[in-house]
Amino acid sequence: MSHELSKRIANLSPEKRAELLRKVAAQKAVAGNSVQGLIPVQDRSRPLPLSFAQQRLWFIDQLQPGTSLFNVPMAVRLEGALD
Repeated sequence: MSHELSKRIANLSPEKRAELLRKVAAQKAVAGNSVQGLIPVQDRSRPLPLSFAQQRLWFIDQLQPGTSLFNVPMAVRLEGALD
């Protein structure tokens, strides 16, 4: 938590702070009971379905095999150690 956010919370009235804590607790309870946002484990014994982006690339390649229409030329400078 940032220092500024800590200060703002500390400056809340006791009623507002209690309301904030109730809302945060309710949000955590909902998030704890929900599996929304999790990526389900897939059966890897057979081929996986393509993503929409992969389907687009496949479709372009079927229309014009070997084309470079989907390439986006750009340069990136990386500095520092890479892991």
